[in-house]
Amino acid sequence: MTKMVPVQTLRQVLVITGLTICSISDGFIFGQMSGMIDALSSKDSSIESLTADDISWMASSINILCVLGFLLTGVLTELLGRRKAISIVSLPATACWVIIYFTHDKTVLLLTRTVIGVCFGGILVLVYISIAEYRPPQIRPLSITLIACVGSIVGTAFGHVLSILMNWRHVALIGAIPFGLSFILPFFWMESPAWLASKGRFEESKASFNALHIQSEASDNELRLLLAYERKKRSEMSMNAPKVVYGRKIWVAVRKTYFWKISLLSTVICIYRVASGRILFSTLAITMLQDITGTSDILFFTVVVDGLCILGSVLSGYFLSRFKIRGLLFISGVIANVLMVILAVCLYFLPNNDPCASWAKVAILSAYFVTCLAGPYPVLDTVLSEIFPVDIKSFFLSAMGLISGTLQFSSIKLVPAMLAVMGYHGIFCFNAAIIFLCLLYLWYNLPETKGRSLHEIEYYFKNNTFNYNKELFTSEQNELLNK
Repeated sequence: MTKMVPVQTLRQVLVITGLTICSISDGFIFGQMSGMIDALSSKDSSIESLTADDISWMASSINILCVLGFLLTGVLTELLGRRKAISIVSLPATACWVIIYFTHDKTVLLLTRTVIGVCFGGILVLVYISIAEYRPPQIRPLSITLIACVGSIVGTAFGHVLSILMNWRHVALIGAIPFGLSFILPFFWMESPAWLASKGRFEESKASFNALHIQSEASDNELRLLLAYERKKRSEMSMNAPKVVYGRKIWVAVRKTYFWKISLLSTVICIYRVASGRILFSTLAITMLQDITGTSDILFFTVVVDGLCILGSVLSGYFLSRFKIRGLLFISGVIANVLMVILAVCLYFLPNNDPCASWAKVAILSAYFVTCLAGPYPVLDTVLSEIFPVDIKSFFLSAMGLISGTLQFSSIKLVPAMLAVMGYHGIFCFNAAIIFLCLLYLWYNLPETKGRSLHEIEYYFKNNTFNYNKELFTSEQNELLNK
């Protein structure tokens, strides 16, 4: 007799599928934009009134507009929860892809990119929040890798390849499919147990948690810790106030040392992620490969680089499951940075017209992204999803989104000017220097969070240790649960 799959597993699969499609949708934005920018820059562009400055803003603005998405979504998800927020943010993006297909007006095109930029930021922050809250701590790093990293890169690669094979308008129309699914699927989810608990809806949180997790000793302990910790925080917050207000939570946190420790750590991580160049390549891949190789026939080069990027992301799942995050970050981070310096040297000395030289550059570029996406990037993504306290996570992610979006915007907007001054080799050397400084800071300030629950990590930043008195803490849990 065939054994039935537990309904809790099916519910988790539904959540994982929805979040993966959300990540693919976000990655597809950059893949499609790379082809669209290349097409609109040509002499036979279908929108003739576009200037070079318009195209530059179109390429870079999504990274600053996503900040507005972070801020709006932070408020939206705090009020409505995770699943409703994802559906609401996905709907305008779905409509914009259809409008892009039909429009021949510059203003309309720029407006659609504005809306998509806001939606991109909203979906991005919701994916990371949801992965951290829906997935168990033992497999959270692997979940971040497979859902956020691999999903995004698959979407980007899909957009790159389609943009070479098809007209950019048809590629835009295809983009409505994953965003449409991102709108529909969350209606069938359970709400996040962590969000429900942070709102004081403990019975609903318990019901949601049990609906998503097969009962075991580990899951029972995780639920008890979740409920006890949130009850303890609400009790502390309400001692001098009749109602727990979100703004009050932020005001209390800002006056604590742990708030600034987390803020500085996450800022350095954002700088590292920008300097690694993944978003830069995703946005300008077609143009960059044409410049680096000296040819416009780049389909095979694109497939090789994007394919190996996907391979690197998949390999990161294995590495994250086998190694501690600190060891993985520093070993792979140094190797990737050395490869970036080697690439810069090759770009400076090797000619553009030689096929062997072109393949050498593409091989080193591919090796860099494989190493970066197998190690540093998934580690940093995992850390960003873990280190923010649950009750003010939306605020932290919005604030970090502002910093990250501004940095990404600046890095892409300044590319034309930087290329004129220092070329691609200079840009890569400059980024490598920044990354080495970030690695030095992280060496002294990044804790080992693998296998830790969100509340254990929060305790570490507040107390600078994971070795709290477990018997006392368990006693506090039982006391709170019995109130």
